[in-house]
Amino acid sequence: MSKDRTTGGGITLTDSAAFRFLFTNKNVQHAVNLVTVALFFYATYRAAAGPTDAGENFGSVAFFGLWWTPVMLLSLVFLGRIWCYFCPIGAMVRFTQRFGLRRHFPMYTRKWLVVGLPVSVLSLTALTFALARWPMYKVGVAYTPRLVPYYWLSILGVALAVSLVYQRQAFCRYVCPATGVMSVTSKFSPLEIAQNRETGVQCATLEYKSEFLSTDRRCTACMNCTTEQPDEDVELRFRWPGAKAVTERIPLVDEALVALLIWAVFPIDHVLGAAIEETALVGSLPGLLAPTAAYVASIAATILGFAAVNRVASDWGGLDWTESFTKFGLAYAPLGIMFTLGDHVVGGLLEEGGQTLNVFARGLGVPLALPAGASPGLVAAWDQFFVTGWLWLAVLWSAVIAWQVATTMTDSKERALKAFAPHIALMAGSTYVVASVLAAHA
Repeated sequence: MSKDRTTGGGITLTDSAAFRFLFTNKNVQHAVNLVTVALFFYATYRAAAGPTDAGENFGSVAFFGLWWTPVMLLSLVFLGRIWCYFCPIGAMVRFTQRFGLRRHFPMYTRKWLVVGLPVSVLSLTALTFALARWPMYKVGVAYTPRLVPYYWLSILGVALAVSLVYQRQAFCRYVCPATGVMSVTSKFSPLEIAQNRETGVQCATLEYKSEFLSTDRRCTACMNCTTEQPDEDVELRFRWPGAKAVTERIPLVDEALVALLIWAVFPIDHVLGAAIEETALVGSLPGLLAPTAAYVASIAATILGFAAVNRVASDWGGLDWTESFTKFGLAYAPLGIMFTLGDHVVGGLLEEGGQTLNVFARGLGVPLALPAGASPGLVAAWDQFFVTGWLWLAVLWSAVIAWQVATTMTDSKERALKAFAPHIALMAGSTYVVASVLAAHA
């Protein structure tokens, strides 16, 4: 017998015949994946054969102008891991692993102590995310169409190689550059898609003992649970954005590291990386070593700076080091999430969203002639608000989560304030520096 799962307010999607068909028919996801896989290879080909101008190249626009921003970023923030349902690489992984050795991936429950922190194989996703982003902006893949096929086929090659050795979508859960980011951003989503009750169907990844669909954490949206038990309802639930970061039953240091990495690359490296690169020590390095060193320095400075501040907060508040690192680390994710939403999604769409859609549509044979972007006045107004308002809304969001973390980990408001104060100082101080640099270059 299935057991009721704790639920909040929400909409039962499967009350709709259309949604029930999408979630429970075994052939629907296969059809969707055939389309996304075809688009993946078509975009890869067009990147190699199309114009050398990234803004006019269908492949560059499809991958970096629409897929990563805004489609994937918006889906991550608002619908958790739902992108896994559509992912073309995930589809190829599911197909390829049928012919592999089907070995078990090293268990993520195995821990190694690093600076007193229990780190597991899940921290691999932090490394793969950092490595995947490096060629995008430091090598220039996002701006050089001829490099796009090498980039995506390399990732695909790793995915297929892992799948030919390990079972249960090991690449999607433990190696994919996006999976760690999705596991973190899903905690800050105001929406969650999940089943109401445990289905009794064995999860295809064995990720959850409770065996139900969830757009939280590492569910890969393979839909095995919904197709095997089509009578079980699926809900769209509403929740306070970030509540999951506070109430997570089994918080993981690995996810806190990913959250800090999101903050490190958006906005710390994005804004301050150039300044580091211009220093005498780093700037004297040849070729790609200079931007790479600046990138690594930004990430290292961010994590070490947080660790130092958290040590002070832990000592003042009398908190356990591992728990405080994990909980407070997650609280910094909104600083990175809001920055990339404001800069890449909203800012990017305002500046050249029409042109991006034009190029994408024409690449599919659909004539489209939208205005290239919004008026210069509107773009300038957004840029001003981004620096003076948007970034500080991110601080407010992170501060609310950090305060909730502090109050749940302490037994008095005095101790909570002592634990909270160093973190709000770091959040506000770093944002002030970022905003000042952006304003100076405006």
